[in-house]
Amino acid sequence: MEQEKLIAKFREIQETQKIEYSKAFRHFRSARAYYLPLQDGVASEINFFDYTIVMYNETEKPDREPDFTSGSGSRYWYFKDGIIRGSDHWGNGVANCDWALKLKTGKTLYGNTAFDVTCIKEPKYGFAKWSDFVLKSRLLEINGKEVVTTFNNSIGRDQVKLDGKLYKKVVIETWEEAE
Repeated sequence: MEQEKLIAKFREIQETQKIEYSKAFRHFRSARAYYLPLQDGVASEINFFDYTIVMYNETEKPDREPDFTSGSGSRYWYFKDGIIRGSDHWGNGVANCDWALKLKTGKTLYGNTAFDVTCIKEPKYGFAKWSDFVLKSRLLEINGKEVVTTFNNSIGRDQVKLDGKLYKKVVIETWEEAE
């Protein structure tokens, strides 16, 4: 989708829709519905972990070493069609993401509140397809130009590609060209 259309859609959504914060499951569902119309592109191993929403489905631990282990101890295995995450914390507020886990029992871990994860004793493993991730798109101003973040222009943690150049966040919502 073109940036002009994304910017107009972003402003329309801000004026007409709200994200609920009263209960963790309502927050997850309303945030997903809020950001879904702004999706452009598909998540990948370079951008799935920054401002995203997804429902993982409980699965078994892969029989190989993880491709990545986070500072909090979560482990990630990358596959062509998606990712497996192994962790002892799930729900709203995993870093800047909302990652729920649907258990095989039918229960879902959405977090304790709209901003707080659920911590469990033993790690659980969940699978999500790359196409299931929803980016929490943001309207940014970089060098005087407005841009809506999408999977097509988000490259890694707080980095955005604009007009063929890569920009990284250096201070809250301040951007500079990265090399």
